Amino acid sequence: MIEPIEIYVRHSGERNLLMFYVPEEMMEQFIQGIKAGRFEDETVNINFEMTVRPEWRSKAYPDHVRLEVNEITASSGV
Repeated sequence: MIEPIEIYVRHSGERNLLMFYVPEEMMEQFIQGIKAGRFEDETVNINFEMTVRPEWRSKAYPDHVRLEVNEITASSGV
């Protein structure tokens, strides 16, 4: 079974980070998919996780979250 791709938004210090974990055996396929503008593989689960801090909630739309992402990181199962 292939490990899932995990996408996280994390708050670290004064920064908000968008982080990708891609299993090592999928990294090249993932990079090629990003270059092509689309990544799709029916055999892989892709999960998104985000902790919602109160200050990120919109006053106009309380169920809507908007935050500035300061950094995008990607890692593989290396």
